[in-house]
Amino acid sequence: MDITYINAVVLPLFATWFLPVSIRDRKTGKYLGIVNKRAASLVLSLFSLETVLVVQQHGVSTYSMNSIALYVAMPIVGAFVFVKYTHKELFGNEIKFTKWW
Repeated sequence: MDITYINAVVLPLFATWFLPVSIRDRKTGKYLGIVNKRAASLVLSLFSLETVLVVQQHGVSTYSMNSIALYVAMPIVGAFVFVKYTHKELFGNEIKFTKWW
């Protein structure tokens, strides 16, 4: 299977489901940041998946490392945007991004 098809499914799931649930508390709506056990393990698993997929298809190169960085950064940024603009209605309070980590 091509890396494009796998990323077409995996990256939106990370951006709209897995990471937003882990960076914000479900009950209170409090912003937890990206450096908590759950979010860090999700980012590590995404990094591992992308490393396997990209290195298998393109080999180890500068292009591969840049691709992995981009593939991991896109869902993280997407998760913050998703939480910022959609979770306000769920909890009634807007997130104050005092820390990004």
